[in-house]
Amino acid sequence: MLTLAQLIKLVLDEAYAEIPGPDKDAAIKTELDRLTQCYGHLKDPARIAIDYSSPVARFAYIYKYTVAHADYIKQLIQGCAELQAPFKSADLSVAAIGGGPGSDLLGILKYMMRAGSHSTLTCYLFDRERAWGDSWSEVAKPLQANFQLYPVFQQLDVTDKTTWGSYRKFLNADLFTFSYFLSEVWTFRPAAEPFFTHCFSGAKIGSVFMFIDNNDAGGDFAGWFDTLAAAHGVNVVCSRSCQMAFSVDEEKTDLEPYYSKFGWPKRESNVSVRIGKKC
Repeated sequence: MLTLAQLIKLVLDEAYAEIPGPDKDAAIKTELDRLTQCYGHLKDPARIAIDYSSPVARFAYIYKYTVAHADYIKQLIQGCAELQAPFKSADLSVAAIGGGPGSDLLGILKYMMRAGSHSTLTCYLFDRERAWGDSWSEVAKPLQANFQLYPVFQQLDVTDKTTWGSYRKFLNADLFTFSYFLSEVWTFRPAAEPFFTHCFSGAKIGSVFMFIDNNDAGGDFAGWFDTLAAAHGVNVVCSRSCQMAFSVDEEKTDLEPYYSKFGWPKRESNVSVRIGKKC
């Protein structure tokens, strides 16, 4: 059974092959620094949306952040009865909002494999950057899992209604995930609010919402989720801020040769967590 790091290594190999130019490693190191700087200014009103269109940007994000973020999601599901409930059905539908980088999908897969789940999983990955779909479209092949998996990538810009106004099927999802996404669009709230209203108000009764993001000073990111939940009948059953670290079953050596070149990916985070259920 593959670990997250081993599965991500397969994706990284493909992404690395797509990076143009003679000095890929220098480009990746520059991009890792750029992303770090961007995430330090998520509340800057003058900021522009982070660009993930280049293969080097996608490699850098997957390498540095996806292992940890996916493992956090697995840990949250493992420790919460409300999150585990949807996995007891024969068919499970998940809507990963801003899920292009794969953290939501991979965290769910890790939980299902460790729990011995046999649910048929349909996971809608919604993201503005279309190229993310190439990273996860064939993720089922190397898994050798005991369940069927159908990843469905759909391009969506939450600030542009023309890209999501016709989407209705995802509103029937059993589980909605928001992994480090509200922080990325927080400065664009006026344009993004109609989408989140569409999502929260249209979700079916009994659906579960999972939010994890930076525990920012002032609690603005989690506060936005709380406001949306309260306005649209999503009862928050778990609310906490805490430190999370990725599990000891993930080996850094599984990320070679990239670990020797780029060092540790993200290992620990100060996060805000919300689990809610639509009433």
